[in-house]
Amino acid sequence: MTAGAQRATLVPDPGSQDATIPVLAVAAGTELYGFPLSAVREILMPPPLTEVPRAANHFLGVIAVRGEIVTVVDLSELLRLEDRDRQPLGRVILVDVAEELIGVAVDRVVQVAQLQSDQIEYASAMSADLSEYVVGVARIPSESVATSEEMVILIDPRALLGGLT
Repeated sequence: MTAGAQRATLVPDPGSQDATIPVLAVAAGTELYGFPLSAVREILMPPPLTEVPRAANHFLGVIAVRGEIVTVVDLSELLRLEDRDRQPLGRVILVDVAEELIGVAVDRVVQVAQLQSDQIEYASAMSADLSEYVVGVARIPSESVATSEEMVILIDPRALLGGLT
């Protein structure tokens, strides 16, 4: 699969009149990350986890969701964010990746933002060396200050989670 095809969930259809891209903004540590809403199946309160012995640090365990066993990973660990005080799970986002469900544990869900394509600074236009799973960045309205904006890092869930299935 080409990089362009992988990132298609965060790139609007060029022939589309409506160039808005719905993004679920979540918090992990002190940063905001955005997943394309089209890849998010469900948001759960933290369910009881069954830990898997000797699993990598980013694997928290497995959960049962309506009879389906789902692997749960910690977004902070997966992104190798700085060590932080371990907090109880805020939410688990169920993400569809290559027809598999992966649970992504986040500190909290911030909002669903409707982004216009011109609001996104795509990674290819940035000078910084970015990981293959970062599509770009965008500004969304702040949840705490009405006249302020916050930066959200847009994630390609297939690139980030695809190797876990």
